[in-house]
Amino acid sequence: MHSQTQQMDAKLESKYLRLEQTRNLLLDELESLDDAQLNSMPAAGKWSLNQHVAHLVIVDDAALGGIRYKLQQQDKLRDSTFAQAVKAFLLKVALKSGKKYKAPAAVATVPDTAHLPALRQNWDKVRFQLEDELTSMPHHLLDKGIFKHPRVGYLNINQTLSFLQDHFDHHVQIMQRIKSELIN
Repeated sequence: MHSQTQQMDAKLESKYLRLEQTRNLLLDELESLDDAQLNSMPAAGKWSLNQHVAHLVIVDDAALGGIRYKLQQQDKLRDSTFAQAVKAFLLKVALKSGKKYKAPAAVATVPDTAHLPALRQNWDKVRFQLEDELTSMPHHLLDKGIFKHPRVGYLNINQTLSFLQDHFDHHVQIMQRIKSELIN
């Protein structure tokens, strides 16, 4: 019997590889800091570097959970609409604006302190599971609303990966400012 290895859609793979590349660059950069620096809050009520990382892990895990849930209900998935594409674009613009936004309650609870190696290990696990879901995703579902963003509604899988990257980039901007304040 001949078994065929399933391959990820090329567009999804490109987006996933960029997510992984930027994530690993950030984590490698943060490894130069000690636990005290990583857990230092820049101001009262502001997240530390590790809290930002923890939030990013939580968001990725929530997205993965939402995708898995919807994959169990494939017959109920709806086509992605032009209106959703507009909302996805506005979400991208908002995240790239540099403006700060309050995290939705479901992903806003982060630990007071954390250890970067443990965060990295958890994030690795989530990302490897996401890679598995992307690899096995049937082609006919690529344009279906598969992840429900709390503010803009359903995104298809390409829009979801773009959101994860834009959200990551948004936090990296904030983290770069925190890091430069810690070092200077």
